[in-house]
Amino acid sequence: RVDHERIRAVGPDRAASEWLLRCGALVRYQGSPKWQQDYNALPTGPLGRYKIEAINATDSCIMYRGFDYLDGLEHVTDIRLEKCMYIQDQCLQRLSETNNLQKSLQQLKIISCGNVTDKGILALHKLANLEYLYLSDLPGIREKETTFRVLQQALPKLELELDLE
Repeated sequence: RVDHERIRAVGPDRAASEWLLRCGALVRYQGSPKWQQDYNALPTGPLGRYKIEAINATDSCIMYRGFDYLDGLEHVTDIRLEKCMYIQDQCLQRLSETNNLQKSLQQLKIISCGNVTDKGILALHKLANLEYLYLSDLPGIREKETTFRVLQQALPKLELELDLE
């Protein structure tokens, strides 16, 4: 369950960091080359000092229910969803409807997420500033040609890299 009290108390970036790390994901903050993976070593400091710039959710258990934590993130440019068994179309739809991510997200990689279908990929068309999308090992994608053509038309600047059977 999303703890809206916690978000108000510690700010969106800190609350999202806590959720992501508890789920097994990694975060990287603006101005830092280092990935944060230890929940107990989360940096402290003034409210709003650490802004999440990148999320690596490889092998994590993030799921739709926690996506409210992403709403307040204004600086995320890069998200990697790899081997996320709970990521499905509804999650990608929610991601693309998040106003802040529509503005900030530039790179998205979706790899080996078995519950993602064409519907989820098509939902990404709302990510207006997405520059790079990498899709690999997604057996749920059936209408490759049509899906990618529609996505390219909606996002003409998008570089689409595919590694699909």
